[in-house]
Amino acid sequence: MQQLIRRFLFVFLVFNAPFVFAQTEAEEIERIVKIKPREIEKYVVNAKRVNTLYLETAFNNAVYKDAKSLSTLKDKAIIKVELVYTTYRKSETFDQHGLNRKRLKALFLAAPNCMKQPGIEWILMAQTGCKSAEEGPSYFHGVVVTYRDNPSPVLSEIEQKFLRKVVEGEVPAHAYDAFVKNEFKSAVVDSAGNLTLDKEYKLVEPKFPGTERDRIDYFTRNLKFPANAKKMDQRVSVQFNVDKTGKIKNIDFTDQLGSDIYLKEVKEFVENMPKWSPGSVDGKPSEFLVYFTIEFNSRGSILPSPIKSSSTEIPPKREEKRPPDYSNIPQNLQSKVVTDVLNRSKWSNASLVCDVTASMAPYTAQLMEYLKLQFKAKDTAVRQIVFFNDGDNRSDRSKKVGQVGGVYLFHPKTIDEALENLMQVMIAGSGGDLEENNIEALLKAEAACPSCSHTILIADNVATPRDLSLVSKLTKPVHVVACGSSAVLNENYLTLAYLTKGSLHFMNKDYVDLHLFSEGATVQVGKETYVLKGTKFVRRRIS
Repeated sequence: MQQLIRRFLFVFLVFNAPFVFAQTEAEEIERIVKIKPREIEKYVVNAKRVNTLYLETAFNNAVYKDAKSLSTLKDKAIIKVELVYTTYRKSETFDQHGLNRKRLKALFLAAPNCMKQPGIEWILMAQTGCKSAEEGPSYFHGVVVTYRDNPSPVLSEIEQKFLRKVVEGEVPAHAYDAFVKNEFKSAVVDSAGNLTLDKEYKLVEPKFPGTERDRIDYFTRNLKFPANAKKMDQRVSVQFNVDKTGKIKNIDFTDQLGSDIYLKEVKEFVENMPKWSPGSVDGKPSEFLVYFTIEFNSRGSILPSPIKSSSTEIPPKREEKRPPDYSNIPQNLQSKVVTDVLNRSKWSNASLVCDVTASMAPYTAQLMEYLKLQFKAKDTAVRQIVFFNDGDNRSDRSKKVGQVGGVYLFHPKTIDEALENLMQVMIAGSGGDLEENNIEALLKAEAACPSCSHTILIADNVATPRDLSLVSKLTKPVHVVACGSSAVLNENYLTLAYLTKGSLHFMNKDYVDLHLFSEGATVQVGKETYVLKGTKFVRRRIS
């Protein structure tokens, strides 16, 4: 009966979400304006700060000067919002809280995801340096939004390369930020104007028809000294294109050292060649540049050099540079959150479920380091691994709760096998929208291993499970390791741990026995306090 009631409450909350949001906007605004402000003399706008949107208002109003830029926040994960104002009052009756409320209301109206997303860190910045109304306009007023960018194909390639380097022991897991920065520096712009990385291409070079013996025989029979010309030492370097059909075109000479009569002879020789077998790049026909040199010897011999070619459709490889040294990069709290939790908790007979969508690479790298040691020690505490990506690359509109897909089950025997499993799921897709199918992945793990005692979830703290209505179907404790750059917990993961009699692990602290909490009980996680209301935890309002 208790399980049935719990399921009913979750379904009710899911289907009444718009009503709940409309009711709580005013409450959320009140909670934010009552946060204790950080006092600074003057807020300095940093134009070089990445993934940051500065939304400025005038000194004394709530109208954003560039409201259209708020549209850039659509579908982005909001990490932090700073509300910046001055403490100067021209009149003692001036209501600073009232102005801040208006600025927040305007923000929520234009960018509702700033209101809807849990786990956002809200900061009030009170500037104390302003001493007069005349000085006011020289200070920044408004909000500063820090967000997480949407994934890109280039970033996905970089993350896959990073994970391989971690497993190979060439790069430590905590060097993610430095590695990504260096890889983006070495990226190039392709012919279509897209940012790409140097990569290994599978090339099939164009070929003279027949065998290599046929080519040599053809060259021997047809390469001649020019008729009626004196035999002399001449070196002619020729190049031409072989197009996607094998046709020769664009005959040219890389230097003009040979006399005109010899250049003409070589040009006619190339023009009269039969059609070549075209080359390809990654299995697709491609145009190639073919080049070789012919040495005419005054004693009567003609010696062509080996034939070389290169595709005209891929960027040339750049000179290899000395690889960066990542060994001296210091660790921080987030750089060992996964490994520390797994090492100290020592769960046995467990299923491991890991989110591999965008921006989780720093944490999957830590997981790979942990698994590498587990395989080496022949530790069998983890019986199976589920990697999930929230639906491969399917459209967001087609995602139905419990049927999203992109959930893959593995039983790797080595770290190399686990890495290839991870690569397979990352290549299959990166999620798309912000919500994810965590519970669907947990249910698949339970079904595949009924005898497993625990389920470990490596989750993206910024992204909320889209399928919380399915929690009542889970039967095993879920130990949630909430990962991400936000300093504020997404309370949905606290609720998940509570309902499954599991535990929560955030910012390297452990929260256990949550299922023993009763209505109205509070727990402080990081900077925030959460209250148990009904079947879920909510962030406590500041009274």
